Amino acid sequence: MKRALIIVASIIFLAGIGFGVYMIFGPKEPSLSTSDGVSFDEADDVPLPSDPTEGATGPVPAGEEVAPRLIRITESPVALGMAIYDLPSQVVPAETASGTPETLPGDVEIRYIDRASGNIYAYRFYDRTLERIANRTLPGIQEASWLSDGSLAYARFLSGSDGEDRVETYALPAAGEGGYFLERGLSQASVIGTTTLFTLMPSTSGSVGTVSNADGTNSRTLFSSPLASLTVHLSDGPYMAHTKASASLDGYAFTVGANGAFTRILGPLRGLSILPSPSGSLVLYTHMDGRTLRMSVLDRATGDSTALPIATLAEKCTWSSDSRAIFCGIPRGITGSLPDEWYQGVVAFSDRLWRIDMDGRVATLLIDPTSSGEATIDMTGLKTDGRNDVLTFRNRLDGSLWAYDL
Repeated sequence: MKRALIIVASIIFLAGIGFGVYMIFGPKEPSLSTSDGVSFDEADDVPLPSDPTEGATGPVPAGEEVAPRLIRITESPVALGMAIYDLPSQVVPAETASGTPETLPGDVEIRYIDRASGNIYAYRFYDRTLERIANRTLPGIQEASWLSDGSLAYARFLSGSDGEDRVETYALPAAGEGGYFLERGLSQASVIGTTTLFTLMPSTSGSVGTVSNADGTNSRTLFSSPLASLTVHLSDGPYMAHTKASASLDGYAFTVGANGAFTRILGPLRGLSILPSPSGSLVLYTHMDGRTLRMSVLDRATGDSTALPIATLAEKCTWSSDSRAIFCGIPRGITGSLPDEWYQGVVAFSDRLWRIDMDGRVATLLIDPTSSGEATIDMTGLKTDGRNDVLTFRNRLDGSLWAYDL
């Protein structure tokens, strides 16, 4: 009897190891959340939302100040991933400015894609105005990765027939014309600046990472890895990658050399996820320590890690453009098996916005939307402009777009 129990326990143990190996190395189909989204094929059956700029020939007033410095830009869902950039001041010539030249102050523009319609909008943060700049109807876009100047977005959505969904990636110009499809089935399409496009394709033997110009020309294979479930982060330094985060699996993070070689920098850590700084010199990472969520910063030059006094998932943070600060949505309370149940939508958070200064190693609470504006926000997709004046993010609970004046 005892021998039989030992055999059964051994089989279960080996099966668990096999499952973990399969999750990391096994073939994967690219996945994409479709909650409250629709595919191209369903477009004719789904009513499009009302357009806040309908009938206008230019920008219209928009945005609601929910709390001091906190603006809700939309109430309807937007695709995850926005472009945010600074607009310089400009001089209006005398002949168009009532006889004397006029200097208009600069602004911060936020471009986003309405999830249901696929239309592109531009929101001027300080002017509090909204303008639809492209009205091409591409329903059901879930994610978008923008060129830094907001001129083009690589939009991802699901399409399919006969009950089989397929991930599509479409290069969508902000001008609305001249778009084109990328290779079907990509698990990632990310850009750095206005010149470089990185794509990741799952394969039967792992995954293949490809780098090209933003228009798809001069394509070359960066790496071919036996790891199937990868997320790759682009920076001004080396690219970095980590394995799929799960509380039940050890995770690893790597730098990716120009020759495609992987060098491990973190791991094994359960539920590991990373967020490199823009320069690539620092790496924010989160992991599970038993049932406790930990957040730290790795200095790649020294190899030292600094534990931070607050914790959240790496997906709820962003670096300042100068790599000197981190902005994070920190949950008021953390529950569930993380990060899995948050990815799956089983648990949701009510976040407070914090700033972590790397120079002084000081964490500062910026705003608590729940107490200041009676708004419950599960922050994701955080991003700042180049001057670090404005932070934009998406509320995962309803897909709405928000911004905070830093």
